[in-house]
Amino acid sequence: MKKTLLLFCPLFIALLLTSCRGKRDKVLAEVYYHRLYESELRQNMPTGLSPADSIALANDFIDNWLKEKILLHEAERKLSLRDKNFDKKIEEYRNTLLINRYYDMLTANADTIQISDKELDDFMKGFDNRYTIEKEIVKVNYVKLSKGSPLLPVAKGILFDDNRRAEERDALITLLGDSIEYLMDDNTWFYLDDIQNEVSFDFSEDAAKRKYVEREIGDYHYLMVILDYKNQRSVSETEEERAAARMMLLNQRKQQLIREHVDKLYNEALKSGEIAQ
Repeated sequence: MKKTLLLFCPLFIALLLTSCRGKRDKVLAEVYYHRLYESELRQNMPTGLSPADSIALANDFIDNWLKEKILLHEAERKLSLRDKNFDKKIEEYRNTLLINRYYDMLTANADTIQISDKELDDFMKGFDNRYTIEKEIVKVNYVKLSKGSPLLPVAKGILFDDNRRAEERDALITLLGDSIEYLMDDNTWFYLDDIQNEVSFDFSEDAAKRKYVEREIGDYHYLMVILDYKNQRSVSETEEERAAARMMLLNQRKQQLIREHVDKLYNEALKSGEIAQ
C-alpha cells in the first residue's frame, strides 16, 4: 500500500518536544515509506528556544525533511540504473576526503611556524607592485581657524593631547561646525603634497620628525597633528591586510610542506620497488 505523508499539529509537536525521552520513539511524519522519528527531530533542535520558536523550527525541519524524501522518491523512480550509479564518484570523493584529512594531519602544527616581520614585509612587497606608492603620504588631523579665534585654545587643547583627541573628537567636530575647515580622519592616507596644497604651507620637513605643527599664515591659524608618515607605502599596510598576508604566506608554507612530503613518499616507493612502470 502506498504511504502518504503524515503531519502533526503544532500543539502536538510542542508536547512531543517537551515529552519524556524515556517514552517510545514516535513517528512525526511519514512519506513514501520514509519515517521521521521524534529522536531525529530532537537531535537537530537547538536548546534554549522559546516554545513558539521551537514549534516554528520543528515545523520547518519537518517540512524540509518531507520535501527531501519526496524528491528522493521521484529521483529513484525517474532516473535509470546508470544515472543512479555513483560508485566511482563516491570512491573518488572518499579518496579526496582521505587525502585532505591526511594533509590536515601533516600540517596540524604548521600554524606554529614563526614568520618574521622581515619575511612578511618582503612577501608583501613582492605580492603586488601595482599598488606601490612612491610619493610621500601622511595621516593627519588639522583645523584651520581665523587668527585670534576664541576656539583656538579649546581646539589646541584637544588636538594636541592624544587622550583628549580620542575621547573628545565628536565634541570638537560639533564645536567646529560646518563653517570651519578641518580634517579629522585617523585612518586614511593622503598624499603629502595634496594636504600641503589644502593648507597652503609646506610642512614636509615637519612630517617625518614632528607630531604637532602650529602655524600662522596670513589671516589664519593652523593646528595640525601628524599621526603617521611614510616615504613609500604598499597597499597592504593595515593590520587586517598584514594578517591576510601572513595567512597567505603560512598557506604557502603548508603547500610546500605537503609537496616535499609527497615527493619523499614517491622517492621511497620508487627506491623500494613498489612502483612498476
